[in-house]
Amino acid sequence: MKLKKNANLLVITLLVGLMLTVGGTAVASTAFEGGFSGLIKTPTADVLPYNKATVGYHHTDRANLVLFNYGAYDNFELGLSNYWYDDEVRADDDLFLNAKLQLLEENNSQPAVSMGLVDEDFYAVASSNLDYDLRGHVGLGNGDFDGLFAGISKTINPVTISTKEENNLQMPVTTLMMEYIDQEFNVGAKFKLTSEFNFNLAVEDLSDLSAGINFNTQF
Repeated sequence: MKLKKNANLLVITLLVGLMLTVGGTAVASTAFEGGFSGLIKTPTADVLPYNKATVGYHHTDRANLVLFNYGAYDNFELGLSNYWYDDEVRADDDLFLNAKLQLLEENNSQPAVSMGLVDEDFYAVASSNLDYDLRGHVGLGNGDFDGLFAGISKTINPVTISTKEENNLQMPVTTLMMEYIDQEFNVGAKFKLTSEFNFNLAVEDLSDLSAGINFNTQF
């Protein structure tokens, strides 16, 4: 237990260090779980651009999920997420519809503000760029959101690593994420392998490893 706790603290320390020291930008992307623009489980105030769509698959310790998210209008997105669980967790599958409307766009004097619906759960969330190229998110919701939730993210621009053989290794655009939601603390990273494909990796509740992939396209 002590070793596990120390490992969790090391992961958090390294992630915070990278966020504060490496330059980058912030972009909107679909959450690992939920079918909305967000982090891992936390929605953000960002929405997908008009006619952009994301299809994804994610595996957790308790379930598998397939998600779809679509930018229906300039400030409105619609999504679906289908969960199927391990037999010892639940026998039934879940299909959730979600929608998000961006009420305010971010500018120098105000954050972006959105409200959304996931199945029967409502939420409101604000997102804003911060110092050190960080992007902060805070919101409030009922149901599975369980009150206050918050997160922070940072997208790191491509980094080139030179090897001894003078071959350069190009690291993909990477988004680092930390969030608190439903009494859980989650950390994760999203790796943009190509313009269409993202690989997602997360540690949920600082104990359970999850992973998935997203395919992004424009209609």
